[in-house]
Amino acid sequence: MTHSKIYFFANGIYCDHVAGGDIHFFHMAQAAVDAGYIVHFFGGHALEKQLRKNLTRYELTLTDNSQAKPFNANSLVGQFRLLFDYLRRFIGTLRRMGKIEGADTAYAVSDYWFDVWPAVLSRAKRKLMIWHMAAPSFWQIVRKGRADVDLIRAASSYYWLSQNLSILLFRFCRNKHLFIVHPDMRKWVRRCGYREKELSYISFGVDAARAAELPAHEKIYDAVWIGRVHRQKGIDDLLATLLYLSRSIENFRAVLIGNVRELQPRIESMRLSKCVEFAGFVSEDEKFRLFHASRVFLMTSRFEGSPRVVAEALVCSVPVVAYEVETYRAIFGDFMRYVPCFDVEAFKVEAKHIVEDMRKGENYLSKLDLRDFCRTHSWQNTCDTFLKAVKEPMRSD
Repeated sequence: MTHSKIYFFANGIYCDHVAGGDIHFFHMAQAAVDAGYIVHFFGGHALEKQLRKNLTRYELTLTDNSQAKPFNANSLVGQFRLLFDYLRRFIGTLRRMGKIEGADTAYAVSDYWFDVWPAVLSRAKRKLMIWHMAAPSFWQIVRKGRADVDLIRAASSYYWLSQNLSILLFRFCRNKHLFIVHPDMRKWVRRCGYREKELSYISFGVDAARAAELPAHEKIYDAVWIGRVHRQKGIDDLLATLLYLSRSIENFRAVLIGNVRELQPRIESMRLSKCVEFAGFVSEDEKFRLFHASRVFLMTSRFEGSPRVVAEALVCSVPVVAYEVETYRAIFGDFMRYVPCFDVEAFKVEAKHIVEDMRKGENYLSKLDLRDFCRTHSWQNTCDTFLKAVKEPMRSD
């Protein structure tokens, strides 16, 4: 049993909800604990709440004095408030990380500056970092060439600058390892000077075993969607598709998962209230239950990296219809049904075909090897990749 210590820099959690990247590092931390490591977090009071829910053993150094009161992070004022909130935890980390020793390992759980820069500056000789999703390029920001680039471009520019500085700074660490969550990232970081042995592809991770343990459930909903209200998520296309399906499929029903109650007035104005339900935030088991009870997952996003939610639908044997976004095929291959980017008419028609096939008991996924997909992206395989990099011998040169 080893007593080596791994410091997780996790300053990005600022509210009571967590995102996919947060779920990822919770699993990595638990794997490290189970392997005998002492896991120590640097993060705020919001992180502390989540650690209590998700981990069995851990140490924590608080990097803020209190959790910020709720605010709208999507507004321009909210963006600056969020930046200040990150900054105070970054400063708090720098003031408190003197306890880290050379024999320890430092892990930046995101590619943001408030996690990466402390890891780089720490005395830990072994340093790890994960790159979850590629920011828009400089020219994509200038030309507004990606769906998640906002009109003002301030948030996108900040994202681009933060990510590029973090990856370049991390490059100068000697005993480093960079996890990439999409195969296409490899070419870019290799051009930046990273060596092949300093890189690992790591899956987003999905709990296929948990999904399989749930009992078979009657198909109640024709369509399911999960997400948040953001231009990147293709909300207008989602609503247009729901309206089309409600008019073209008898007794159509759909369920929306997540904090999206603000869509209710639009749902009511479109007269969809009788066929569209709001599930709100749900537990992992309830999420899988709702997937099992649905016939098609509507992936209307206009840009994503390697979204876990698609895999969660797939491990429940739920077909997925999505736009031909450039990042999808390298991860999901033929497991998704693609339509030309942002062709909402084609999206509607494909969704209708899938629902009709599923109602007849025909599922295209039955002809594909889902078992191999589940093994590749299981949490066990993902955690093994992480621990392999942690245990890798340090360079002596």
